[in-house]
Amino acid sequence: MSKHISWIVALSIAAAVAGCATTPVVNTTTVIVAGVGPVEIESLSVRVVSVDRPSRSVIVEQRGRRWLVDVPPLFGDLSNVRVGDTVEIRRIEGAVLEVRRSRRGAKPGITYTEAVSGPQFQNLPDKYVVRALTLTARFERFDPATNVVSYVGPLGPRTLNVADPAIRAELQTMRRGDMVDLTFAEAFHIILN
Repeated sequence: MSKHISWIVALSIAAAVAGCATTPVVNTTTVIVAGVGPVEIESLSVRVVSVDRPSRSVIVEQRGRRWLVDVPPLFGDLSNVRVGDTVEIRRIEGAVLEVRRSRRGAKPGITYTEAVSGPQFQNLPDKYVVRALTLTARFERFDPATNVVSYVGPLGPRTLNVADPAIRAELQTMRRGDMVDLTFAEAFHIILN
């Protein structure tokens, strides 16, 4: 299981880097998650181009575009990874767990924490690993009619559905331009083909 989790984290970083560096082909499907509502499952298929075990890095490719993934030691070794392996990454950006104003002078950024377990994604069709992510972003708006928060983070403008009434109430106190820390759960499922 730890090797499975290590690939989940490493390749989720690859997916994030892909979103910054190029425009990868990402397919989406929508499912209903209990307590969260409709969420999109993003699916990204990449091929392993090279594996550098001593430096703990992997280069992945999709449609001629390549990017580097550094795998932290915490997530195990790369002994099961081979050049030419195809990996499908399924990712769900989901439940907002907490919101607070950022410290003065904060810049947009992403902080990952280790895998967490929780009920946010229990009724998904596959076994997903859930982890927490704190995103520092510029608050744009919260629409109480749709329960959607809009923000601009390191990957550009994004939106999230907010199910928790306490978090919705806190978001209504925010003003456009405020820097906020949004902590939410996201789920990953990796298939090494």
